[in-house]
Amino acid sequence: MIDLNSGPIELKLFTPGTNWMKVGSMLAIDFVGYFGKLPKGSYVSVHTGHPGRSALASPDLINAGKYHIGITSPTWILNTCNEGRGAFGLGEKPTRLRTIGTLPHRDMVVLAVRKDLGITSLRQLIEQRYPLRFSTSPIHLDHPLGWLFDLLFAEYGIAIEDFEKWGGAVIYGDRQPNFMEKVPEGTRDRVSAMQTGHLDAVFDEAIMTRAWQVIADSVELNYLPIDRDVLQALENKHGVRATVIPKGRLRGVNEDIPTVEFGGWTIFCREDLPDRLAYLTLECLERQTAQIQGMLVPEQGLTGKIDLSIMWQAPGAPLHPGAARYYREKGYMK
Repeated sequence: MIDLNSGPIELKLFTPGTNWMKVGSMLAIDFVGYFGKLPKGSYVSVHTGHPGRSALASPDLINAGKYHIGITSPTWILNTCNEGRGAFGLGEKPTRLRTIGTLPHRDMVVLAVRKDLGITSLRQLIEQRYPLRFSTSPIHLDHPLGWLFDLLFAEYGIAIEDFEKWGGAVIYGDRQPNFMEKVPEGTRDRVSAMQTGHLDAVFDEAIMTRAWQVIADSVELNYLPIDRDVLQALENKHGVRATVIPKGRLRGVNEDIPTVEFGGWTIFCREDLPDRLAYLTLECLERQTAQIQGMLVPEQGLTGKIDLSIMWQAPGAPLHPGAARYYREKGYMK
């Protein structure tokens, strides 16, 4: 375990992917910068990996002590792991994780199909064994949404591969989270594929990205609700949180659509991280808030102003006591 009283330390941050690396880099710079308070001679390393796989792996990696502080999403996944209520290879053994704070990232699962298909519910789609051609995130343990779909489709009695058995296609090499990223050369991106009719649907998250906006504005869509009994089962079994796509959020969303909550960029650690280090993490974050905010445009994930007065609310795992002390001492938490 890391010891702040034994001289210089190496603090390891696990913040995979383009967006989280930006957050991790600014924390690292502040930890050991001109005003940093780590022991003299300390170093901070920032680690990345495959964004989807690493987001899922981070709870176990932090719990095992390979890294000290991480970021993951969605927020509720930490509680699922702590309680050992996971399945399909994730969160099946209890972890000892604690929340430091959650950055604003309002997101949810969106299941959008072309209106001309006449499909109006996920249950109808499955009961008809419709040969749907849809774009999604990397499946299974290659992305948090892929893992969530394993849970979701199991409640409907199928696996994602069944769509291909019915003559459809599950496509994830065309994923274009925003227009600053490009799909591999020679691959059609999902936006143009939906516009030209080469795709029937998009099942994904990251509702704030421009790709979703353009698809919704240029293609007539139905947004499929997840049945409330299925949402309740997911919550009871695995701690999955339900929400709605609010009316008007995208063109064609004419009423609130029941779905799965997929938001929150949660900064977290193991329960035995020294209180002082959790406290300093928030001190660094507060100093770098303007820098982090400026590095991330809304369609890259942050959906609001970083506000420490709400960062401690609704944590995915219990709040670390060192973090709680910071929020209280600074007047953010009463």
